[in-house]
Amino acid sequence: MEELIEKMEKILYLFHHIHHLDGKHEVHHCGGRHRNLSYNIKHCECGKHTINKREAKGHDFNENSVKVKFYEKCSEGGWHIESGKIIKK
Repeated sequence: MEELIEKMEKILYLFHHIHHLDGKHEVHHCGGRHRNLSYNIKHCECGKHTINKREAKGHDFNENSVKVKFYEKCSEGGWHIESGKIIKK
């Protein structure tokens, strides 16, 4: 179970970024207005994150682009980011 949680966290961090505001750190979803990306991310009723694209490019904290494909559909529409698998670095 720990390995599964670790994999999900690795995928999730590819679609989040940190802002440094007033000496504090805020974690935001990537997508939409952030960096003019063509996807949107939100929290869903399932307790996960949804993205409105089947494949999307995320990035690590060194700005390296990573392509991810998502496999689990969300009942609210889109795909659960937590179901993603890296398909290309």
